[in-house]
Amino acid sequence: MIRKSAGLNGEWKEGIRGGQGKALSEEYLQNGEMDGILSASRITLEAGATIGFHRHPNTEELYLILSGCGLGHLDSEAFEVGPGDAWVCKAGHSHGLDNTGEEPLVFFAFMTHQSTDMP
Repeated sequence: MIRKSAGLNGEWKEGIRGGQGKALSEEYLQNGEMDGILSASRITLEAGATIGFHRHPNTEELYLILSGCGLGHLDSEAFEVGPGDAWVCKAGHSHGLDNTGEEPLVFFAFMTHQSTDMP
């Protein structure tokens, strides 16, 4: 399977996970296309936009910042993020992301399969 950036169908979304502002979501993988991965997306947050703080009861997600700057959230911790930074939200934990810069914040989000070990 080959996915070219130019061939992706992007979808503008408002208020992702209860956040604010607009984000462009471009899906590289969807559920069933690769074992263990529910989705793999490049997301572009407009300046001031956020991914709302949300819990992952039985999935895990990795955020990898490609460009821009922001404030990451993982449970009760908040931390500055920039290009090359990544963090994982394990099943049972919560996370979010704020674009605190004046330019778009672009990141890759990988969501894994549901864990059967969590209630």
